[in-house]
Amino acid sequence: MFFFFLFDQARPKGEGLTPYQGKKRCFGEYKCPKCKRKWMSGNSWANMGQECIKCHINVYPHKQRPLEKPDGLDVSDQSKEHPQHLCEKCKVLGYYCRRVQ
Repeated sequence: MFFFFLFDQARPKGEGLTPYQGKKRCFGEYKCPKCKRKWMSGNSWANMGQECIKCHINVYPHKQRPLEKPDGLDVSDQSKEHPQHLCEKCKVLGYYCRRVQ
Protein backbone atom coordinates (compact mmCIF):
# COMPACT_ATOMS: atom_id res chain seq x y z
CA MET A 1 0.00 0.00 0.00
CA PHE A 2 1.09 3.55 -0.69
CA PHE A 3 0.12 6.33 1.70
CA PHE A 4 0.75 10.04 1.47
CA PHE A 5 -0.33 13.08 3.42
CA LEU A 6 -1.12 16.56 2.22
CA PHE A 7 0.13 19.07 4.74
CA ASP A 8 -1.14 22.15 2.93
CA GLN A 9 -4.74 20.95 2.95
CA ALA A 10 -6.94 18.32 4.54
CA ARG A 11 -9.87 16.71 2.81
CA PRO A 12 -12.27 13.81 3.28
CA LYS A 13 -12.19 10.62 1.22
CA GLY A 14 -14.54 10.08 -1.70
CA GLU A 15 -15.60 11.90 -4.83
CA GLY A 16 -14.88 15.61 -4.85
CA LEU A 17 -13.12 17.54 -2.11
CA THR A 18 -16.15 17.68 0.22
CA PRO A 19 -19.02 15.34 1.15
CA TYR A 20 -21.59 17.78 -0.32
CA GLN A 21 -21.42 18.36 -4.07
CA GLY A 22 -24.38 20.72 -4.57
CA LYS A 23 -24.38 24.40 -5.47
CA LYS A 24 -25.96 25.88 -2.33
CA ARG A 25 -24.39 26.96 0.93
CA CYS A 26 -24.59 24.37 3.70
CA PHE A 27 -23.47 23.68 7.27
CA GLY A 28 -20.00 22.17 7.61
CA GLU A 29 -17.94 20.59 10.37
CA TYR A 30 -14.18 20.95 10.23
CA LYS A 31 -11.18 19.45 12.03
CA CYS A 32 -7.62 20.53 11.39
CA PRO A 33 -5.42 17.46 10.88
CA LYS A 34 -2.39 19.31 12.24
CA CYS A 35 -3.57 20.89 15.53
CA LYS A 36 -6.89 18.96 15.88
CA ARG A 37 -8.84 22.22 16.27
CA LYS A 38 -12.56 21.74 15.50
CA TRP A 39 -15.07 24.29 14.24
CA MET A 40 -18.42 24.52 12.52
CA SER A 41 -19.65 26.95 9.89
CA GLY A 42 -22.95 27.86 8.27
CA ASN A 43 -20.89 29.13 5.32
CA SER A 44 -19.70 25.82 3.94
CA TRP A 45 -19.61 25.09 0.20
CA ALA A 46 -18.91 22.13 -2.09
CA ASN A 47 -15.20 21.67 -2.82
CA MET A 48 -14.20 24.69 -0.74
CA GLY A 49 -12.32 24.74 2.55
CA GLN A 50 -11.68 27.11 5.40
CA GLU A 51 -8.31 28.05 6.80
CA CYS A 52 -7.38 26.88 10.28
CA ILE A 53 -6.87 30.03 12.33
CA LYS A 54 -3.90 28.42 14.16
CA CYS A 55 -2.09 26.42 11.47
CA HIS A 56 -3.00 28.50 8.41
CA ILE A 57 -3.75 25.44 6.28
CA ASN A 58 -6.87 24.98 4.18
CA VAL A 59 -9.17 22.38 5.78
CA TYR A 60 -12.07 20.76 3.95
CA PRO A 61 -15.18 19.83 5.95
CA HIS A 62 -15.45 16.19 6.99
CA LYS A 63 -19.22 16.52 7.40
CA GLN A 64 -21.77 18.73 5.64
CA ARG A 65 -25.54 18.98 5.86
CA PRO A 66 -28.27 21.29 4.59
CA LEU A 67 -28.96 24.47 6.52
CA GLU A 68 -32.07 24.21 8.67
CA LYS A 69 -34.74 26.64 7.53
CA PRO A 70 -37.79 26.44 9.79
CA ASP A 71 -40.54 28.70 8.45
CA GLY A 72 -38.21 29.78 5.67
CA LEU A 73 -35.74 31.44 8.03
CA ASP A 74 -32.06 30.53 8.19
CA VAL A 75 -31.24 29.67 11.81
CA SER A 76 -27.51 30.40 11.52
CA ASP A 77 -26.39 33.21 13.80
CA GLN A 78 -26.59 36.31 11.61
CA SER A 79 -24.87 38.45 14.25
CA LYS A 80 -21.68 36.35 14.18
CA GLU A 81 -19.19 37.80 11.72
CA HIS A 82 -17.93 35.45 9.00
CA PRO A 83 -14.10 35.45 8.80
CA GLN A 84 -13.82 36.07 5.07
CA HIS A 85 -10.01 36.00 5.17
CA LEU A 86 -10.20 32.31 6.22
CA CYS A 87 -12.89 31.29 3.71
CA GLU A 88 -11.72 29.77 0.42
CA LYS A 89 -15.02 30.62 -1.29
CA CYS A 90 -14.76 34.31 -0.29
CA LYS A 91 -11.14 34.41 -1.50
CA VAL A 92 -12.03 32.83 -4.85
CA LEU A 93 -15.03 35.13 -5.37
CA GLY A 94 -13.24 38.24 -4.14
CA TYR A 95 -16.27 39.17 -1.98
CA TYR A 96 -18.44 37.85 0.87
CA CYS A 97 -19.66 34.34 -0.06
CA ARG A 98 -23.09 34.88 1.51
CA ARG A 99 -23.90 37.27 -1.35
CA VAL A 100 -24.09 34.22 -3.67
CA GLN A 101 -27.70 33.14 -4.22
